[in-house]
Amino acid sequence: MQKQMQFKKELTPFQNNHFSKIIAVCLLIVATTPIYAQKTALDRFEPLMGKTWKAEGAWGDGSKFKQESSFEYGLDSTIVLVKSKGYTNQQQTEYGDRNHGIRKFDSESNSLKFWEYDVFGGITKGTVYTEGKNIRYEYEYEGTTVTDLWEYVDGNTYNFKVGSYADGEWKQVYLETTFNAEPENGFNFDFDHQSLVVTKLIDTGNFYRDILQLEEIPHPDRAPGFRWFKVKGNSQLHLIKKDVIEFKKDKSIHLCLSTASLEKFIEHLMAQKIDFYDWPGNKNSVTNRSDGVKQIYVQDPDGYWIEINNAEHN
Repeated sequence: MQKQMQFKKELTPFQNNHFSKIIAVCLLIVATTPIYAQKTALDRFEPLMGKTWKAEGAWGDGSKFKQESSFEYGLDSTIVLVKSKGYTNQQQTEYGDRNHGIRKFDSESNSLKFWEYDVFGGITKGTVYTEGKNIRYEYEYEGTTVTDLWEYVDGNTYNFKVGSYADGEWKQVYLETTFNAEPENGFNFDFDHQSLVVTKLIDTGNFYRDILQLEEIPHPDRAPGFRWFKVKGNSQLHLIKKDVIEFKKDKSIHLCLSTASLEKFIEHLMAQKIDFYDWPGNKNSVTNRSDGVKQIYVQDPDGYWIEINNAEHN
């Protein structure tokens, strides 16, 4: 905290008073994020995800405020990661990466906590509350409770206010502006699931569970004839049993999974006596793509082809 306060004191001539110290801490707080009481609650905050939120304004002492933040899920959707840009020099002429933040539900206190780490070595932490679709950050600084309020307007707009807030009233306002989401291209789809029609539900399901080691999850209606598997995050594979399938299992139509442990997976296949192939069809061979990615192909008991490669994913 000492480093960040030293930076802010050099930033404007007003930093030797208590009000300006509060501004220094407020600059560390980035955009609002989803609240995690449990994973199923995350869809309430989808308007924040996958977008870049931008705002500009001025603090009460006249210093400039400019910030943009992006959001993504981390650790199997149990936390939200926030990356923010802002001013990174005392003259407020250099603009770049300034903060990385974490939002996580704390089971011990039964509340959502946040942590903000800045490029100057500082850290700010506190509690997040929700009121409808509004998000409120509260944190202590030198005996004063500071509040950042994100007031929901629509899926691409939040009004933003920083100040002293108590008993449902603003005692003092240090900053007031609006965050707008940068326009997106297309519909910002997320991959949800792929379904395969199979005749050997038990054998094929066991292949995905035991050989590919995917986590099996229950069908929501517990209906017979289905086996569902979690791939990563909310992405899933659904097997549906049918008695007759008239479908040629061509290698060009395949499910693709990537892993950084491709060599270990190949050893696992060999130990299980399961054949794998390269793209031309050579048995127990690996394809080296021109972009450096290595890939193999295996078939499940129903004859569907699966590509396994070592492509990197962020």
